[in-house]
Amino acid sequence: MTRQPQPGFVAIEWVAAVALLLLPIVVLVATLPAWAERRHAATVAAREAARVLARDWPAADPNEAALVAEEVAADHGVDGGGAVVRVLSVGAARGDVARVAVQVTMPAIEVGPIAAGEWHYTAVEVRRIDDYRSR
Repeated sequence: MTRQPQPGFVAIEWVAAVALLLLPIVVLVATLPAWAERRHAATVAAREAARVLARDWPAADPNEAALVAEEVAADHGVDGGGAVVRVLSVGAARGDVARVAVQVTMPAIEVGPIAAGEWHYTAVEVRRIDDYRSR
């Protein structure tokens, strides 16, 4: 018994494999660094804003802290509209906490200059006001 060669669709299968398996993985791998960079930028911006609030307490200015957070985010590559800073608490008394939230826009897909979709990540930093700090 001899086998008859069967016509195959290797070219079609290869194109389908590249389109359905390889391209989504490439897009995900290309997008992950942008997520890490923006997450780090939000964390550092929130930390610096909370540090300013704790340092300047009891005369801390929430607007100054928000400005510091926006500058830090811009220094880390998050454009002006990409970070939303909220000062949740400036610390009312000794032992209280200063709390800052920084929300950044994360691209769902970003490969080079092409971006599609978005989601938001929020970093919250809490800094305790020293119990024995003088006014």
